[in-house]
This record gives sequence, structure tokens and C-alpha cells, in this order.
Amino acid sequence: MVKKQKHQLLDDHLFRQEMAGVVPLKTAPTTASRAPRTANHKPKPEDFSASPEFSYLASADNQGHTDAEDGSSHRKNGIQKRTLQKLKRGRFKVGAELDLHNLTMEKGHAVLLEFIAEAQSMSLESVRVIHGKGLRSENGPRLKLMTRQLLRDHPQVLAYTSCKPADGGDGAVDVLLKSS
Repeated sequence: MVKKQKHQLLDDHLFRQEMAGVVPLKTAPTTASRAPRTANHKPKPEDFSASPEFSYLASADNQGHTDAEDGSSHRKNGIQKRTLQKLKRGRFKVGAELDLHNLTMEKGHAVLLEFIAEAQSMSLESVRVIHGKGLRSENGPRLKLMTRQLLRDHPQVLAYTSCKPADGGDGAVDVLLKSS
């Protein structure tokens, strides 16, 4: 043990001798760690009017712009993974539910915007939106894509995830809203 201490002292002495005259670099006390900015359009509140443009739903390119591999969940910057996991596990009480079945795209869009606004005014933390899987639709799951795109871009939505199978599975989403 004494031999180890002597060896350590010698190493320390040699290190200090070699470092004599070296000036430490000046560094910032913290580093900036911001998410990289993308060139994508950031929606403004006026973009969420009752007369939407649905051209993004008609293109097959839209399906490639998902947050999870299958688009089943999304969380905004600043929302922890733990919070999304709690949402997936049903830990937030669903305060209200909206069923979009049998609605047109335009009507569904307007109704969903009204639903989110009403849920916010009632200070609801979590809501459920049933959009269906689009299995009987000739054009695919258009309501599902519209719903997820609107939720992804809506400023009052913090996160969403597909429901558990017993609650609608891939045909519904649980939504976490900003507290008002």
C-alpha cells in the first residue's frame, strides 16, 4: 500500500512538472443544446380555421412524415418520454371523448377543432378522439391521417398516442392537452 502511495505521488509530481506553464482553455460554463431548426412551416393559430386545406392528405408523401415509425404517437419538444409512456398506459383520466365516424373531412376537421377548444375551456387534461381505422374507406384512413396531422400541429396539444386495444386501438388516440 505504501508503495502505491509513493507511485501516485511520483505520478502527480511528474504530471504537474509537465503541465507547468499550460494555460487552460476558456470555455462557456454551459453549452447551448437546442433542437435543430427545420425548414418546415410552423403553423400559426390562424392556420387552424374552420375552412381547412386537405391537400396534404391526398399525397402519399404525407405518410412518411410521422413521429413514431407508424405515426401512432407524438410528443412536442419539452414533453418527457415518461409523460408519453404515462399517456400510453392510460394514467391520465380521459375527460371527454369525440367520435368522428361518418363525418366528412371538412366537418371532422371543424368538429375536432371545436372539441379541443371546448376541452381547453373546461381545463381537461386528457381527451380521446375516435377516428376509426379507415378499413371501409375507399380512399384509406383519411380521417385518421387528418386527425393525427391536426393534433401534431395544434398548439394546445402536447402529445397523443394510439389507445390500448380495449379502448379502440389504432382507431383512436388519447390526447394530452396544455393546461389552461
